Amino acid sequence: MGVRFRGVRFDYGGPPVLDGVDLDIPAGGTVALVGASGAGKSTCAHLIARFWDPTEGSVELVSPRGDAVDLRDIADPDLRRAVAVVGQDTPLFHGGLAENLRLAAPDADDGRVAEVARRCGVDRIAADLPGGADGAVGERGATLSGGQRARVALARALLADPRVLVLDETTAALDTAAEEALAGVLTDAGDRTTVLIAHRPSTIRRADRVVVLENGRVAEVGTPEELTTRDGALRRVLDRVPAGAAGATDGAAGGSAGPPD
Repeated sequence: MGVRFRGVRFDYGGPPVLDGVDLDIPAGGTVALVGASGAGKSTCAHLIARFWDPTEGSVELVSPRGDAVDLRDIADPDLRRAVAVVGQDTPLFHGGLAENLRLAAPDADDGRVAEVARRCGVDRIAADLPGGADGAVGERGATLSGGQRARVALARALLADPRVLVLDETTAALDTAAEEALAGVLTDAGDRTTVLIAHRPSTIRRADRVVVLENGRVAEVGTPEELTTRDGALRRVLDRVPAGAAGATDGAAGGSAGPPD
């Protein structure tokens, strides 16, 4: 299932955050959505999940055959099954680790839960908790680090098997080695469409295509190889990334989070 923006304009009651965005995200691909802070990346994520509707234009889901349907014409339960957004600070709830995993897929069998947990490294988190998988994570996951919370949030989304997965700086709290370990989980996606909202070069390089937003518009589209060798919009974004931005933590509680949209 792909995603299409057609003439999308959006504002929060002031100047437009998105101003005439036309964008095709093909089914089954991995697209990195990149831009400076305030460029509209997270707004795109929220429109894909239909947390808001465009001020003008439309956001559509597109089948592999090219059939398109406006998100406003999809029943909310169907849209929640089709699209999952994992933010950089997706909240966990007071209760057990396994309970938090099952929130998006309460009927998932134990084998499926165990497999997704293993692939995302959540089994190692469980091993360190008193009570294992049933161990409490604390209010908003306070007993876990930022990187650990990101792993749990990603596993929870994957357990629901969405057709479109949007990761809004989800891996920003992971160190480089942990992000590398999760790369296989994201690339082994079958026909799922993945949108990576990111600022790290290492994350951007994992995408099939990169879309760069500037001033609420699409400024540049291409492969990571094409755009990183060009003196263009992506180069301007990467030049703003601090030298130490690739080294977040994935261990102690209170891990760092990425910059806001």
